[in-house]
Amino acid sequence: MRKRLWSPEEDDALRCFVERHSCGKWSHVALLTGLQHRSPKSCRLRWVNYLRPGLKHGPFSMQELRLLIFLQAHFGNRSK
Repeated sequence: MRKRLWSPEEDDALRCFVERHSCGKWSHVALLTGLQHRSPKSCRLRWVNYLRPGLKHGPFSMQELRLLIFLQAHFGNRSK
């Protein structure tokens, strides 16, 4: 199945729904917003990765880079 890009209208519908109803039951989102062709997982990922308030899109600040370098030097590449 080919992925469709999200339209500005779909983003607005999702944003309005989450602002009004919080983001608890993603299974209801597609039905209640008119986004029937979008899966609950797709709606959740769109919100979390692109539309969520406070989400930063852009390069790291100098302070963030310093922290990242410090933490990598301290913990290394281990994930646990």
